[in-house]
Amino acid sequence: MADKSSLFQLSDNIAGLSDDSKPSGDTGLGRYFSNTTHTIFDEIVPPEKQDMLEQPSASASPRPVFDSFLTDPSNSFLENSLSDAAEQVSDHVTASDIHRDAWIPSDQTKKVLASIATSTPGSNFPDRENLTMPGLTLQGDLTDTTKEAAIHFLGEEENIHRNVLTASDVTQDERGLRNLIQTGCYRAAINLTGRLLAIYGQGYGKINHPSKHTPHSLQLWFTRLALLAKLKHVEVLENESKPFGNLDKPDMFFTFYPELYGTRPGSMACFAFRLLLAEIPAYCNKPRVALDNLHKVLSTVKQIIKNLKKGFGEDGGRLKFTPTERDDAIRLWVGRESRVLISVVNCALTLKNYILAVDILESLSEGTDWNPEQRQILKSAIGRVLLLLGDVSAAEKQFADGRESFQNPSNSKELTDRGLMAVAQNAFQEAYNCFKKASVLEPSNIMLVNNMAVCLLYNGQLQAAVHLLESALVRNPTKGLQEALLLNICTLYELHTTHSTQPKLHLLRQLNRYKGDAIAVQCLKLSL
Repeated sequence: MADKSSLFQLSDNIAGLSDDSKPSGDTGLGRYFSNTTHTIFDEIVPPEKQDMLEQPSASASPRPVFDSFLTDPSNSFLENSLSDAAEQVSDHVTASDIHRDAWIPSDQTKKVLASIATSTPGSNFPDRENLTMPGLTLQGDLTDTTKEAAIHFLGEEENIHRNVLTASDVTQDERGLRNLIQTGCYRAAINLTGRLLAIYGQGYGKINHPSKHTPHSLQLWFTRLALLAKLKHVEVLENESKPFGNLDKPDMFFTFYPELYGTRPGSMACFAFRLLLAEIPAYCNKPRVALDNLHKVLSTVKQIIKNLKKGFGEDGGRLKFTPTERDDAIRLWVGRESRVLISVVNCALTLKNYILAVDILESLSEGTDWNPEQRQILKSAIGRVLLLLGDVSAAEKQFADGRESFQNPSNSKELTDRGLMAVAQNAFQEAYNCFKKASVLEPSNIMLVNNMAVCLLYNGQLQAAVHLLESALVRNPTKGLQEALLLNICTLYELHTTHSTQPKLHLLRQLNRYKGDAIAVQCLKLSL
């Protein structure tokens, strides 16, 4: 029988970032993101649990050995990722804003900012080399590929059932962008960001043209680049992200614009944007470059934590704050350090450096601030990486340690781990039973249904596997119509019959009627 990793080889998936230190009740754009794809770390720690760790991240990567069993096509995407950026638009600056926005600029940037601070407003004109000059490289709007495919394969009459928003159907502002993201119309959202960025003089053809930046314009760029990453528009993503570099140019800081922000310190770009830019080379199949970028970010974060612990401000300067405020700032930056480390884990997994991934996860799990469930999540993550490494006995020990820390043997996480252990030992019936029990506890978790179907396949029950996935789609088409699941079921159709086109067209019809414009129709494996 074919190797597990090749039989269900899924398309590479790229996701964005989840922001940190989000207050409850946040209304930032990020809360409206939902996803059909996921990151390698999502395969190890489900996204709904990552929020508990405050350190989710992403990276494009080859699929791991157990990819069929670690796939979660219902993962959240960029959950709360834009909260930080959205909050920065507020004119009211609090003490927590100062800590959240803090960053240590390079020496060259410090000199330029110091010169601006001591000059008469409007008299200092920095050289072009000290300016960030982004612009769109994508001319025109992205089209709705689901609509195009439906018309091509099903005829013009199917178009009357297509009811999705476009950039022209919503208000031309952040609220409209929020609506598009909430409804899964990511292509339309990218189109709207292009229109809004043009207002800032950063539209098509404006790369290398000076323009003024604000927290809002950078929020728009963060949204756009995250969506481009989600949709795997790698060439556009790479070209449009280049002008930002590592967000160290002077015009990325509030003090560059004293007429607008006075002496307000810090970066106008949120930390999640900084982390996304560091990771973008990994999305473009350059994980070693991303790894170097992440270590540079990590070095700065460590220095910030060191400064805070010594009683200084994040940048090493004198700053008055209460002990409680200092502790909160340290907690914020320690959480960000963990998030960068998880990004490093992603790159390590991409490079198949499982030893590095395990070492980092083990160091994280040894922290004293985790509650029992969080510790179980980390132990489970270590166990899953060890399975990728082929060390089944060591993986079992990590899973056992996680169970002992949480002391709840009936939770779905523990059952899923048992299922993965059974898969590693080719005990597919046992694995199926574990995933089925976990599915009872989490009936909306499509990943578990997918895993059950793969177990049935390896037990020689191809027809039963097809029926199981089809039933999941019938029960909840909105939830079930996810790229990973669709690719798997279409692969099963091809194994099951030589007449696989009709059931694939039925799936296309469902996509056209139930989903937005974010799904890559290539997952249906239809031949033009």
